[in-house]
Amino acid sequence: MKEKTSRVNIIQKRKRKAAFVKWIRIAVQMMFLVLIPAVFSQAFGAVKDIAETIGRGESISWTIFTTKFAVLCLATMVLGRVFCGWACAFGALGDWLYQIGQAIQKKSGKKLPVMPEKIQVILQKMKYIVLLLILVICFFGETQLIAQFSPWTVFSLITSGGEFGGYKYSIIAIVFVMIGMIYKERFFCQFLCPLGAIFSLLPQWSFFKLKRNQEKCIPNCTLCKRNCPVHIKLQEEEYREGECIMCGRCKYGCPKNNIKIKMK
Repeated sequence: MKEKTSRVNIIQKRKRKAAFVKWIRIAVQMMFLVLIPAVFSQAFGAVKDIAETIGRGESISWTIFTTKFAVLCLATMVLGRVFCGWACAFGALGDWLYQIGQAIQKKSGKKLPVMPEKIQVILQKMKYIVLLLILVICFFGETQLIAQFSPWTVFSLITSGGEFGGYKYSIIAIVFVMIGMIYKERFFCQFLCPLGAIFSLLPQWSFFKLKRNQEKCIPNCTLCKRNCPVHIKLQEEEYREGECIMCGRCKYGCPKNNIKIKMK
């Protein structure tokens, strides 16, 4: 009886800790959304500028956007994709829309169809195609096409208080993405984000890394994978671990406390 009570207390303690981390993460996301919502667009603006400059055969110049991109890349290599999981304004929007979608489904008693894992893994490759397409368009000097069709154009204009009436295709794009965000967690981040594609390809020098003690795992348990917004299981699919956004949900959702943040 005492053992059962102790186990229940441990589970409740971990649930409280998970809830605490969740609200801390939301607070950090809110702070970045209010103070610096355009970091994504500015950092990726450097990537587009570099591709366009190379296409013109000119020397690449260092700008404030290049600095922001370099800082985010360095932070990603050292700390993992913490920007994606904790600071990206568009990622935060996706998290909140997905939670709204889940609440509506729970209230109505009607569930949307679940995306099969194989489909999800395949669709995660789409962001590399999006990145390549954008680089090619910028290389040939057609950067204005990106602004016309990018969901980030409207989002940036909304957060900065600008006018976006002339961007009808961008409006259609952000509506499509927001519907996707309601249906699938981290829809844009997983399947369409070109900056996420770059971050996932960066070398992993992380001083802090999530590690799973596989020997102590409950047989056939997939709770960490089911809790993961990008659907990975640590040290099971190493080729996909670049997708990890360091949200910590696997760590705080593990019933055996087998996932730790290890320091190299």
